[in-house]
Amino acid sequence: MNNILANELIDTYGSLLTLRQQEIMDLYMKEDLSYSEIAQELNISRTAVMDAVHKGLQLLEKYEKNIKFLQFKKEIYSIIETSTTLEECKRSLNDLLNTITQEE
Repeated sequence: MNNILANELIDTYGSLLTLRQQEIMDLYMKEDLSYSEIAQELNISRTAVMDAVHKGLQLLEKYEKNIKFLQFKKEIYSIIETSTTLEECKRSLNDLLNTITQEE
């Protein structure tokens, strides 16, 4: 997973993580600290930091897989950028909405 996607996932779903996971993920992804630096700052083992980061990323990916917020956000932006008329934009957004509601 690239850093841009990881940061988008944290921004979107980070509040669903525990406070400790949020703290570790922020230090790792946003502050760009190493596992060792985080371990030293939080007085935990390097292995605990690695586990928290990996589990946190897995959870964030799971949330996106189930909720698909980022996927739909990108699709909406794409529709807006590529539509040549307001009517075309409305029609495409309506089609997307219908697709979303049918998936439920």
